[in-house]
Amino acid sequence: MKLALVRPPFYSLFGVTTPKMKTYPLNLLYLGSYVRKNTNWEVSIIDGENVVREDTSPCFSTTSDPELIMNAQIPKMEALLNESENEFWDLIESEIISHKPDLVGITCNSGSMDTVRILVKRLKNHDIPVVLGGSHPTVLPQQSLIYTSADMAVIGEGEIALLDLLHAFEGTADFSEVRSLAWRRSDNVILNSRADLIPDLNALPAPDRSLIDRSQYYGDVMMTGRGCPFDCAYCASRNIWGKKARLRSVDSIIEELKDIRRRAEKSLVECKNDINDVDSAPGRWVVKILDDTFTVIKSRTMDLLDAIIDNGLNCFEYTGGVRADTLDRKLVQKMRQANFKRVTLGVESGSPRILKLIRKGESNEQVVKAVRILREEGIKSHAFFMIGFPEETQADIDLSKKLILRAQPDHVEINMVTPYPGTDIFSKIIKDDPKTIDRWYRWFHQGLATHSETLGYDLDEAYRNFLEFAKEYHASRKISSPDVDETLTKGASSAGH
Repeated sequence: MKLALVRPPFYSLFGVTTPKMKTYPLNLLYLGSYVRKNTNWEVSIIDGENVVREDTSPCFSTTSDPELIMNAQIPKMEALLNESENEFWDLIESEIISHKPDLVGITCNSGSMDTVRILVKRLKNHDIPVVLGGSHPTVLPQQSLIYTSADMAVIGEGEIALLDLLHAFEGTADFSEVRSLAWRRSDNVILNSRADLIPDLNALPAPDRSLIDRSQYYGDVMMTGRGCPFDCAYCASRNIWGKKARLRSVDSIIEELKDIRRRAEKSLVECKNDINDVDSAPGRWVVKILDDTFTVIKSRTMDLLDAIIDNGLNCFEYTGGVRADTLDRKLVQKMRQANFKRVTLGVESGSPRILKLIRKGESNEQVVKAVRILREEGIKSHAFFMIGFPEETQADIDLSKKLILRAQPDHVEINMVTPYPGTDIFSKIIKDDPKTIDRWYRWFHQGLATHSETLGYDLDEAYRNFLEFAKEYHASRKISSPDVDETLTKGASSAGH
Protein backbone atom coordinates (compact mmCIF):
# COMPACT_ATOMS: atom_id res chain seq x y z
CA MET A 1 0.00 0.00 0.00
CA LYS A 2 1.05 3.58 -0.56
CA LEU A 3 1.25 6.55 1.81
CA ALA A 4 1.78 10.11 0.60
CA LEU A 5 2.96 12.65 3.17
CA VAL A 6 2.30 16.26 2.23
CA ARG A 7 3.59 19.61 3.40
CA PRO A 8 1.07 22.19 2.19
CA PRO A 9 2.42 25.28 0.44
CA PHE A 10 2.99 28.38 2.51
CA TYR A 11 5.82 30.57 1.23
CA SER A 12 4.98 29.64 -2.33
CA LEU A 13 1.48 31.09 -1.84
CA PHE A 14 3.09 34.51 -1.78
CA GLY A 15 4.62 34.06 -5.22
CA VAL A 16 8.17 34.41 -3.95
CA THR A 17 10.99 32.09 -3.05
CA THR A 18 14.43 32.73 -1.61
CA PRO A 19 17.16 30.37 -0.40
CA LYS A 20 16.27 31.26 3.18
CA MET A 21 12.81 29.81 2.73
CA LYS A 22 13.70 26.38 1.40
CA THR A 23 14.52 23.73 4.00
CA TYR A 24 13.07 20.28 3.63
CA PRO A 25 10.22 19.01 5.88
CA LEU A 26 12.19 17.07 8.49
CA ASN A 27 9.02 16.06 10.36
CA LEU A 28 7.76 14.21 7.29
CA LEU A 29 11.13 12.53 6.82
CA TYR A 30 10.91 11.18 10.37
CA LEU A 31 7.39 9.88 9.80
CA GLY A 32 8.23 8.38 6.42
CA SER A 33 11.40 6.72 7.69
CA TYR A 34 9.58 5.20 10.65
CA VAL A 35 6.86 3.80 8.42
CA ARG A 36 9.37 2.36 5.94
CA LYS A 37 11.30 0.67 8.73
CA ASN A 38 8.28 -0.93 10.36
CA THR A 39 5.88 -1.71 7.48
CA ASN A 40 5.76 -2.65 3.83
CA TRP A 41 4.02 0.59 2.90
CA GLU A 42 5.57 2.64 0.11
CA VAL A 43 6.14 6.25 1.19
CA SER A 44 6.40 9.41 -0.87
CA ILE A 45 6.79 13.01 0.25
CA ILE A 46 5.16 15.87 -1.63
CA ASP A 47 6.26 19.38 -0.69
CA GLY A 48 3.89 22.18 -1.65
CA GLU A 49 6.75 24.64 -1.28
CA ASN A 50 8.21 23.18 -4.47
CA VAL A 51 5.09 23.97 -6.50
CA VAL A 52 5.79 27.21 -8.32
CA ARG A 53 3.19 29.80 -9.28
CA GLU A 54 3.32 31.26 -12.76
CA ASP A 55 4.06 34.70 -11.29
CA THR A 56 6.67 33.46 -8.85
CA SER A 57 9.92 35.39 -8.70
CA PRO A 58 12.65 32.71 -8.56
CA CYS A 59 14.83 34.65 -6.15
CA PHE A 60 14.73 38.07 -4.59
CA SER A 61 17.92 39.78 -3.50
CA THR A 62 19.62 37.61 -0.93
CA THR A 63 19.94 40.66 1.28
CA SER A 64 16.17 41.21 1.32
CA ASP A 65 14.42 40.31 4.53
CA PRO A 66 11.83 37.53 4.10
CA GLU A 67 9.36 39.28 6.37
CA LEU A 68 9.47 42.39 4.14
CA ILE A 69 8.97 40.29 1.02
CA MET A 70 6.05 38.34 2.45
CA ASN A 71 4.29 41.36 3.91
CA ALA A 72 4.35 43.05 0.51
CA GLN A 73 2.94 39.95 -1.20
CA ILE A 74 -0.01 39.29 1.13
CA PRO A 75 -2.58 40.29 -1.55
CA LYS A 76 -1.24 37.51 -3.82
CA MET A 77 -1.64 34.98 -1.04
CA GLU A 78 -5.19 36.07 -0.21
CA ALA A 79 -6.23 36.01 -3.87
CA LEU A 80 -4.92 32.49 -4.35
CA LEU A 81 -6.73 31.14 -1.29
CA ASN A 82 -9.95 32.60 -2.71
CA GLU A 83 -9.38 30.84 -6.05
CA SER A 84 -9.74 27.16 -5.23
CA GLU A 85 -9.89 26.33 -8.95
CA ASN A 86 -6.60 28.07 -9.69
CA GLU A 87 -4.06 26.09 -11.73
CA PHE A 88 -1.73 26.26 -8.74
CA TRP A 89 -3.98 23.84 -6.84
CA ASP A 90 -4.21 21.64 -9.94
CA LEU A 91 -0.42 21.26 -9.86
CA ILE A 92 -0.37 20.14 -6.23
CA GLU A 93 -3.31 17.79 -6.71
CA SER A 94 -1.68 16.22 -9.76
CA GLU A 95 1.59 15.72 -7.92
CA ILE A 96 -0.15 13.94 -5.04
CA ILE A 97 -2.34 11.82 -7.29
CA SER A 98 0.62 10.77 -9.43
CA HIS A 99 1.88 8.66 -6.51
CA LYS A 100 -1.43 6.73 -6.42
CA PRO A 101 -1.71 6.89 -2.62
CA ASP A 102 -4.07 4.76 -0.57
CA LEU A 103 -3.79 7.30 2.23
CA VAL A 104 -2.61 10.93 2.36
CA GLY A 105 -1.17 12.55 5.49
CA ILE A 106 -0.97 16.34 5.65
CA THR A 107 1.00 18.28 8.26
CA CYS A 108 -0.80 21.42 9.45
CA ASN A 109 -0.23 24.50 11.51
CA SER A 110 -2.93 27.09 12.11
CA GLY A 111 -1.91 29.28 9.19
CA SER A 112 -2.25 26.41 6.71
CA MET A 113 -5.79 25.34 7.57
CA ASP A 114 -7.40 27.12 4.60
CA THR A 115 -4.84 25.59 2.25
CA VAL A 116 -5.48 22.15 3.73
CA ARG A 117 -9.23 22.61 3.29
CA ILE A 118 -8.72 23.19 -0.45
CA LEU A 119 -6.44 20.15 -0.80
CA VAL A 120 -8.74 17.81 1.16
CA LYS A 121 -11.72 18.79 -0.99
CA ARG A 122 -9.77 17.94 -4.12
CA LEU A 123 -8.52 14.63 -2.72
CA LYS A 124 -12.07 13.68 -1.78
CA ASN A 125 -12.96 13.83 -5.47
CA HIS A 126 -10.60 10.86 -5.84
CA ASP A 127 -12.00 9.04 -2.77
CA ILE A 128 -8.62 9.21 -1.02
CA PRO A 129 -8.80 9.26 2.80
CA VAL A 130 -6.83 12.00 4.53
CA VAL A 131 -5.21 12.11 7.98
CA LEU A 132 -3.96 15.39 9.44
CA GLY A 133 -1.10 15.95 11.87
CA GLY A 134 0.76 18.87 13.38
CA SER A 135 0.23 21.63 15.91
CA HIS A 136 -3.27 22.76 14.94
CA PRO A 137 -4.95 19.33 14.79
CA THR A 138 -3.20 18.44 18.04
CA VAL A 139 -4.91 21.26 19.92
CA LEU A 140 -8.16 21.43 17.93
CA PRO A 141 -8.71 17.94 16.50
CA GLN A 142 -12.50 18.14 16.20
CA GLN A 143 -12.43 21.63 14.71
CA SER A 144 -9.72 20.55 12.27
CA LEU A 145 -11.74 17.62 10.93
CA ILE A 146 -14.90 19.68 10.62
CA TYR A 147 -13.14 22.66 9.04
CA THR A 148 -11.20 20.66 6.45
CA SER A 149 -13.48 17.60 5.99
CA ALA A 150 -10.47 15.35 6.62
CA ASP A 151 -11.13 11.83 7.91
CA MET A 152 -8.67 11.56 10.80
CA ALA A 153 -6.08 13.49 12.78
CA VAL A 154 -3.04 12.34 14.71
CA ILE A 155 -2.63 14.24 17.97
CA GLY A 156 0.86 15.15 19.18
CA GLU A 157 4.01 13.20 18.36
CA GLY A 158 3.24 11.27 15.22
CA GLU A 159 5.46 8.26 14.60
CA ILE A 160 3.82 5.57 16.76
CA ALA A 161 0.28 6.83 16.21
CA LEU A 162 0.76 6.84 12.43
CA LEU A 163 2.13 3.31 12.49
CA ASP A 164 -0.84 2.08 14.54
CA LEU A 165 -3.18 3.92 12.19
CA LEU A 166 -1.71 2.12 9.19
CA HIS A 167 -2.30 -1.22 10.92
CA ALA A 168 -5.93 -0.22 11.48
CA PHE A 169 -6.17 0.90 7.88
CA GLU A 170 -4.97 -2.55 6.78
CA GLY A 171 -7.64 -4.17 8.95
CA THR A 172 -5.25 -5.74 11.47
CA ALA A 173 -6.35 -3.36 14.26
CA ASP A 174 -9.35 -1.22 15.14
CA PHE A 175 -9.38 2.57 14.88
CA SER A 176 -10.73 2.75 18.43
CA GLU A 177 -7.48 1.15 19.61
CA VAL A 178 -5.18 3.73 18.00
CA ARG A 179 -4.05 6.09 20.72
CA SER A 180 -3.62 9.78 19.87
CA LEU A 181 -6.14 9.54 17.04
CA ALA A 182 -9.22 11.63 16.25
CA TRP A 183 -11.50 9.94 13.71
CA ARG A 184 -14.98 9.95 12.30
CA ARG A 185 -17.67 7.44 13.20
CA SER A 186 -20.95 8.23 11.48
CA ASP A 187 -21.56 11.93 12.16
CA ASN A 188 -19.38 12.08 15.27
CA VAL A 189 -15.68 12.80 15.82
CA ILE A 190 -14.17 10.32 18.26
CA LEU A 191 -11.14 11.27 20.36
CA ASN A 192 -9.07 8.32 21.50
CA SER A 193 -6.84 8.53 24.57
CA ARG A 194 -3.49 10.18 24.03
CA ALA A 195 -0.31 8.11 23.91
CA ASP A 196 2.79 8.83 25.93
CA LEU A 197 5.70 10.59 24.28
CA ILE A 198 8.52 8.45 22.91
CA PRO A 199 10.90 8.17 25.88
CA ASP A 200 14.04 7.29 23.91
CA LEU A 201 14.50 9.22 20.67
CA ASN A 202 17.44 6.97 19.79
CA ALA A 203 14.86 4.29 18.99
CA LEU A 204 13.75 6.31 15.97
CA PRO A 205 15.51 5.64 12.67
CA ALA A 206 17.55 8.47 11.25
CA PRO A 207 15.55 10.44 8.68
CA ASP A 208 15.97 8.93 5.23
CA ARG A 209 16.92 11.88 3.04
CA SER A 210 16.51 9.80 -0.11
CA LEU A 211 12.79 10.52 0.30
CA ILE A 212 13.32 14.09 -0.96
CA ASP A 213 15.00 15.74 -3.91
CA ARG A 214 17.87 17.44 -2.11
CA SER A 215 18.50 19.83 -5.01
CA GLN A 216 15.24 21.61 -4.18
CA TYR A 217 16.52 22.84 -0.82
CA TYR A 218 19.28 24.94 0.65
CA GLY A 219 21.36 23.29 3.35
CA ASP A 220 20.53 20.32 5.55
CA VAL A 221 18.40 20.26 8.67
CA MET A 222 18.49 17.98 11.69
CA MET A 223 16.98 17.56 15.14
CA THR A 224 19.03 16.67 18.21
CA GLY A 225 16.20 16.79 20.76
CA ARG A 226 12.49 17.36 21.26
CA GLY A 227 10.70 19.34 23.93
CA CYS A 228 11.44 22.52 25.84
CA PRO A 229 11.37 23.05 29.62
CA PHE A 230 10.68 26.78 29.36
CA ASP A 231 7.18 28.20 29.71
CA CYS A 232 6.81 31.05 27.22
CA ALA A 233 3.18 32.14 26.95
CA TYR A 234 3.25 32.44 23.15
CA CYS A 235 4.80 29.06 22.27
CA ALA A 236 2.81 26.08 20.98
CA SER A 237 5.73 23.65 20.75
CA ARG A 238 4.96 21.98 24.07
CA ASN A 239 1.62 20.76 22.71
CA ILE A 240 3.44 18.27 20.47
CA TRP A 241 6.85 17.70 22.04
CA GLY A 242 6.07 18.24 25.72
CA LYS A 243 7.74 20.39 28.37
CA LYS A 244 10.63 18.06 29.07
CA ALA A 245 13.69 18.14 26.83
CA ARG A 246 14.25 14.65 25.40
CA LEU A 247 17.72 14.57 23.88
CA ARG A 248 19.26 12.17 21.42
CA SER A 249 22.58 10.55 22.26
CA VAL A 250 25.73 12.20 21.00
CA ASP A 251 26.67 9.01 19.13
CA SER A 252 23.41 8.93 17.17
CA ILE A 253 23.80 12.56 16.15
CA ILE A 254 27.38 12.02 15.02
CA GLU A 255 26.34 9.04 12.88
CA GLU A 256 23.65 11.13 11.23
CA LEU A 257 26.11 13.94 10.53
CA LYS A 258 28.54 11.43 9.02
CA ASP A 259 25.78 10.27 6.69
CA ILE A 260 25.05 13.86 5.68
CA ARG A 261 28.76 14.31 5.01
CA ARG A 262 28.87 11.22 2.81
CA ARG A 263 25.94 12.54 0.81
CA ALA A 264 27.57 15.96 0.47
CA GLU A 265 30.85 14.45 -0.72
CA LYS A 266 29.04 12.25 -3.23
CA SER A 267 27.15 15.26 -4.54
CA LEU A 268 30.39 17.21 -4.85
CA VAL A 269 31.98 14.42 -6.92
CA GLU A 270 28.93 14.12 -9.16
CA CYS A 271 28.87 17.86 -9.72
CA LYS A 272 32.58 17.95 -10.64
CA ASN A 273 32.19 15.02 -13.02
CA ASP A 274 29.44 16.72 -14.98
CA ILE A 275 30.20 20.31 -15.90
CA ASN A 276 26.62 20.70 -17.15
CA ASP A 277 25.15 19.52 -13.87
CA VAL A 278 23.62 22.13 -11.58
CA ASP A 279 24.59 21.92 -7.93
CA SER A 280 22.66 18.89 -6.71
CA ALA A 281 23.02 19.91 -3.06
CA PRO A 282 22.90 23.70 -2.67
CA GLY A 283 24.37 24.73 0.65
CA ARG A 284 25.84 21.24 0.94
CA TRP A 285 28.09 22.24 3.85
CA VAL A 286 25.39 24.03 5.88
CA VAL A 287 23.44 22.30 8.68
CA LYS A 288 20.57 23.97 10.50
CA ILE A 289 19.63 22.48 13.89
CA LEU A 290 15.89 22.73 14.47
CA ASP A 291 15.73 22.12 18.24
CA ASP A 292 13.63 24.60 20.21
CA THR A 293 16.79 25.44 22.16
CA PHE A 294 20.03 23.76 21.08
CA THR A 295 21.84 24.84 24.26
CA VAL A 296 19.11 23.75 26.68
CA ILE A 297 21.49 21.49 28.69
CA LYS A 298 25.01 22.90 28.65
CA SER A 299 26.94 19.72 29.57
CA ARG A 300 25.33 17.71 26.79
CA THR A 301 25.83 20.56 24.30
CA MET A 302 29.53 20.69 25.18
CA ASP A 303 29.85 16.91 24.74
CA LEU A 304 28.20 17.12 21.32
CA LEU A 305 30.39 20.03 20.21
CA ASP A 306 33.51 18.12 21.28
CA ALA A 307 32.38 15.11 19.27
CA ILE A 308 31.71 17.26 16.20
CA ILE A 309 35.23 18.64 16.43
CA ASP A 310 36.89 15.27 17.13
CA ASN A 311 35.17 13.64 14.14
CA GLY A 312 36.02 16.44 11.72
CA LEU A 313 32.36 17.31 11.32
CA ASN A 314 33.14 20.99 11.69
CA CYS A 315 33.45 20.75 7.92
CA PHE A 316 29.84 21.95 8.12
CA GLU A 317 28.71 25.46 8.95
CA TYR A 318 26.08 25.23 11.68
CA THR A 319 23.22 27.42 12.74
CA GLY A 320 20.62 26.86 15.44
CA GLY A 321 18.40 28.49 18.03
CA VAL A 322 19.75 29.36 21.49
CA ARG A 323 18.60 31.28 24.54
CA ALA A 324 20.66 34.21 25.71
CA ASP A 325 20.61 33.00 29.32
CA THR A 326 22.17 29.65 28.34
CA LEU A 327 25.28 31.18 26.78
CA ASP A 328 28.65 31.87 28.37
CA ARG A 329 32.05 32.47 26.83
CA LYS A 330 33.30 28.90 27.22
CA LEU A 331 30.25 27.49 25.44
CA VAL A 332 30.36 30.08 22.67
CA GLN A 333 34.07 29.44 22.10
CA LYS A 334 33.35 25.73 21.75
CA MET A 335 30.52 26.48 19.33
CA ARG A 336 32.89 28.54 17.23
CA GLN A 337 35.44 25.70 17.18
CA ALA A 338 32.66 23.40 15.96
CA ASN A 339 32.05 25.94 13.15
CA PHE A 340 28.85 27.58 14.30
CA LYS A 341 28.72 30.67 12.14
CA ARG A 342 25.34 32.03 13.16
CA VAL A 343 22.72 31.52 15.87
CA THR A 344 19.20 32.75 16.40
CA LEU A 345 17.95 34.20 19.68
CA GLY A 346 14.30 34.64 20.56
CA VAL A 347 14.57 37.99 22.34
CA GLU A 348 10.93 38.93 21.62
CA SER A 349 10.77 42.22 23.54
CA GLY A 350 12.96 44.85 25.14
CA SER A 351 10.29 45.70 27.71
CA PRO A 352 10.87 44.10 31.14
CA ARG A 353 7.15 44.36 31.78
CA ILE A 354 6.26 42.42 28.63
CA LEU A 355 8.99 39.85 29.24
CA LYS A 356 7.46 39.15 32.64
CA LEU A 357 3.94 38.89 31.21
CA ILE A 358 5.01 36.35 28.57
CA ARG A 359 7.17 34.40 31.05
CA LYS A 360 10.25 34.67 28.86
CA GLY A 361 12.60 34.29 31.82
CA GLU A 362 15.38 36.45 30.36
CA SER A 363 16.56 40.00 30.93
CA ASN A 364 17.86 42.72 28.63
CA GLU A 365 21.23 42.47 30.31
CA GLN A 366 21.49 38.78 29.45
CA VAL A 367 20.67 39.56 25.81
CA VAL A 368 23.26 42.34 25.60
CA LYS A 369 25.90 40.12 27.20
CA ALA A 370 25.11 37.12 24.95
CA VAL A 371 25.23 39.18 21.75
CA ARG A 372 28.51 40.77 22.85
CA ILE A 373 30.13 37.38 23.54
CA LEU A 374 28.90 36.02 20.21
CA ARG A 375 30.30 39.04 18.38
CA GLU A 376 33.65 38.85 20.16
CA GLU A 377 33.96 35.14 19.41
CA GLY A 378 33.05 35.50 15.75
CA ILE A 379 29.50 34.07 15.67
CA LYS A 380 26.79 36.17 14.08
CA SER A 381 23.56 36.77 15.95
CA HIS A 382 20.07 36.79 14.45
CA ALA A 383 17.63 38.22 17.00
CA PHE A 384 13.88 37.68 16.79
CA PHE A 385 11.52 40.34 18.13
CA MET A 386 7.73 40.33 18.19
CA ILE A 387 5.13 43.06 18.26
CA GLY A 388 1.52 42.79 19.41
CA PHE A 389 1.68 41.18 22.85
CA PRO A 390 -1.34 41.54 25.14
CA GLU A 391 -1.20 44.84 27.07
CA GLU A 392 1.69 46.08 24.90
CA THR A 393 1.95 49.83 24.30
CA GLN A 394 4.02 52.02 22.02
CA ALA A 395 6.36 52.61 24.96
CA ASP A 396 7.05 48.86 25.10
CA ILE A 397 7.77 48.80 21.36
CA ASP A 398 10.17 51.71 21.80
CA LEU A 399 12.01 49.73 24.47
CA SER A 400 12.48 46.90 21.96
CA LYS A 401 14.00 49.35 19.49
CA LYS A 402 16.30 50.71 22.17
CA LEU A 403 17.46 47.19 23.05
CA ILE A 404 18.25 46.51 19.39
CA LEU A 405 20.35 49.67 19.18
CA ARG A 406 22.08 48.85 22.45
CA ALA A 407 22.79 45.15 21.86
CA GLN A 408 23.67 45.56 18.17
CA PRO A 409 22.81 42.05 16.91
CA ASP A 410 24.02 41.32 13.40
CA HIS A 411 20.48 40.90 12.16
CA VAL A 412 17.01 41.44 13.59
CA GLU A 413 13.79 39.87 12.41
CA ILE A 414 10.48 41.45 13.33
CA ASN A 415 7.45 39.19 13.61
CA MET A 416 3.84 39.78 14.55
CA VAL A 417 2.50 38.05 17.63
CA THR A 418 0.40 35.12 16.48
CA PRO A 419 -2.02 33.72 19.09
CA TYR A 420 -1.70 30.02 18.35
CA PRO A 421 -4.42 27.74 19.73
CA GLY A 422 -3.18 25.93 22.80
CA THR A 423 -1.14 28.86 24.07
CA ASP A 424 -1.95 31.20 26.94
CA ILE A 425 -1.93 34.13 24.54
CA PHE A 426 -4.68 32.57 22.43
CA SER A 427 -7.06 32.23 25.38
CA LYS A 428 -6.23 35.78 26.48
CA ILE A 429 -6.60 37.47 23.09
CA ILE A 430 -9.11 35.43 21.09
CA LYS A 431 -12.56 35.32 22.65
CA ASP A 432 -14.26 33.59 19.71
CA ASP A 433 -14.99 29.88 19.78
CA PRO A 434 -12.37 28.33 17.46
CA LYS A 435 -15.19 26.51 15.66
CA THR A 436 -16.50 29.90 14.47
CA ILE A 437 -13.16 31.20 13.18
CA ASP A 438 -12.47 31.28 9.47
CA ARG A 439 -9.60 32.85 7.52
CA TRP A 440 -6.99 30.94 9.50
CA TYR A 441 -4.45 32.17 6.95
CA ARG A 442 -4.14 35.26 9.16
CA TRP A 443 -2.30 33.06 11.69
CA PHE A 444 1.25 33.75 10.54
CA HIS A 445 4.00 36.10 11.67
CA GLN A 446 4.51 38.44 8.71
CA GLY A 447 1.31 40.48 8.73
CA LEU A 448 -2.52 40.38 8.96
CA ALA A 449 -3.33 41.13 12.58
CA THR A 450 -5.81 38.97 14.45
CA HIS A 451 -6.26 41.15 17.53
CA SER A 452 -5.74 44.89 16.91
CA GLU A 453 -8.98 45.68 18.75
CA THR A 454 -7.51 44.32 22.00
CA LEU A 455 -4.36 46.46 21.80
CA GLY A 456 -5.55 50.00 21.36
CA TYR A 457 -3.50 50.51 18.18
CA ASP A 458 -3.45 49.24 14.60
CA LEU A 459 -1.12 46.24 14.76
CA ASP A 460 -0.70 45.97 10.99
CA GLU A 461 0.47 49.59 10.80
CA ALA A 462 2.70 49.28 13.87
CA TYR A 463 4.25 46.13 12.40
CA ARG A 464 5.06 47.86 9.12
CA ASN A 465 6.65 50.73 11.05
CA PHE A 466 8.80 48.30 13.04
CA LEU A 467 9.86 46.62 9.78
CA GLU A 468 11.01 50.00 8.46
CA PHE A 469 13.01 50.55 11.64
CA ALA A 470 14.69 47.17 11.13
CA LYS A 471 15.39 47.97 7.49
CA GLU A 472 17.10 51.22 8.45
CA TYR A 473 19.02 49.46 11.21
CA HIS A 474 20.38 46.90 8.77
CA ALA A 475 21.28 49.59 6.25
CA SER A 476 23.29 51.45 8.86
CA ARG A 477 25.19 48.28 9.84
CA LYS A 478 26.07 47.30 6.30
CA ILE A 479 28.30 50.34 6.02
CA SER A 480 30.84 48.63 8.24
CA SER A 481 29.87 44.95 8.23
CA PRO A 482 29.48 42.19 5.60
CA ASP A 483 26.26 40.47 4.63
CA VAL A 484 24.76 39.33 7.92
CA ASP A 485 23.24 36.24 6.35
CA GLU A 486 26.14 35.00 4.26
CA THR A 487 26.04 31.57 5.90
CA LEU A 488 22.62 30.98 4.40
CA THR A 489 22.73 32.86 1.13
CA LYS A 490 26.05 31.82 -0.31
CA GLY A 491 26.45 28.58 -2.24
CA ALA A 492 28.45 25.63 -1.02
CA SER A 493 30.60 26.45 1.95
CA SER A 494 34.35 26.18 1.68
CA ALA A 495 34.71 25.35 5.37
CA GLY A 496 37.08 22.46 5.80
CA HIS A 497 37.51 21.98 2.05
